[in-house]
Amino acid sequence: MDNSSHRSSYMDFQYDRLLLQMLIVLIPIILYLATSSDRKGRTRENILWGVVCAFTLSLTIVVSIICDPGIRLDLRMVPWYLSFIYGGTGVGIFVTACFFIIRFLYAGVGMIPGFIAMTISLIGICWFQKNFHSWSQKKKIYRSILFVAFTSATLPIIAVLLITEPLNVGTTVYYVVFVVENGIMAWFSIYLMESHREKMALIKEVQRNEKMQVVGQLAASVAHEIRNPMTSVRGFLQLLTGSKNLSSAEKEYVFISLEELDRANYIISDYLSLGKNQIIQTMSPVDIGQEAIKSVNSLSSYATFHNVNVSKDVTEKAVILGNPGRLQQMFVNLIKNAIEAAQAKVEIKIVPNKSEVNIFISNDGEGMNTEQIEKLGLPFYSTKEKGTGLGLMVTLQIIKEMGGKWKVVSDEKTGTVFELTFPLSDRNE
Repeated sequence: MDNSSHRSSYMDFQYDRLLLQMLIVLIPIILYLATSSDRKGRTRENILWGVVCAFTLSLTIVVSIICDPGIRLDLRMVPWYLSFIYGGTGVGIFVTACFFIIRFLYAGVGMIPGFIAMTISLIGICWFQKNFHSWSQKKKIYRSILFVAFTSATLPIIAVLLITEPLNVGTTVYYVVFVVENGIMAWFSIYLMESHREKMALIKEVQRNEKMQVVGQLAASVAHEIRNPMTSVRGFLQLLTGSKNLSSAEKEYVFISLEELDRANYIISDYLSLGKNQIIQTMSPVDIGQEAIKSVNSLSSYATFHNVNVSKDVTEKAVILGNPGRLQQMFVNLIKNAIEAAQAKVEIKIVPNKSEVNIFISNDGEGMNTEQIEKLGLPFYSTKEKGTGLGLMVTLQIIKEMGGKWKVVSDEKTGTVFELTFPLSDRNE
């Protein structure tokens, strides 16, 4: 058999294998999305995702489009890319190791170009992985298409440079189809993943709103009834503090009772805040930096009591539409939480840009893991021993009322950063 007939025998199955590879990439992803659940835990989800990506990558190599003896074209870059983006560095390295092992077993003249192309891709994926989740869905899709198409193109380019056999028209066509196919599958895969994540986020938001509604109804029905007898009890306890017939130990018990009543009253106030339909009646321009400074000053004694230094970096004016009282309540809750979590330092930084203002409230205390971060804002969930979680629920409600967004970045060793974003007012000057 001559060279041309030998090559044509490899090309007889090209279209069948091309379609087969597309199914091999899509079906495991669809099955994973259909069966995945946040209740399994992030670690188990990552392990499952790594297995899915490694299995998919392996199958694509098994049914590769064989362009020349030893040259295997496939969709390996799609599951490899997804493993880093949605599974993290550990999952990505595991899938990469699987690729090197499987490709080594098949050997052939295309093995070395494949190893070189994968090594080059590893350099680029670090930047993509770091910035991917901060992009909009549109940017995620088209940048992923460009990245996967480019990394896929490196294989035939390196193969042409290293292999002495001349490039013909037929091989060139299949190289082009191979690159385009990778780009299309990257688009479809990212679209599926992002749509699923968006749906899950929406479900979580609906569940959160339902829980807040339940708490609000509970507050509306019982808060006033509880507060009235508490007010009477507190009044009588205050009268007892002036009695000369009580021993010092008994007076201490009275003071403890008053403190606990005040704490209960604070909790009831949080309930009432949730129970009200908080529609801001007077939306006026507010310098958010000045409200932050007022809140820091009001908590100065509290910070001193906890031996925490609170610093603020508010250098530029940032005006948003909001309610000054509600903003101060938001800042007090967040800064108070940061003080209680900190070891020695809390920092408040406000950074305005063209259309929005970013607020960073950070502490150097013991951070939170991913599971704890995801539960923030749920009723009755708190990382504090005596916390109820209601204060943060009120805070998140205030952020939402004023068109803001929030994000928590935390490391169990270095501390936590609570990041807020608000749209700037047109009157910002």
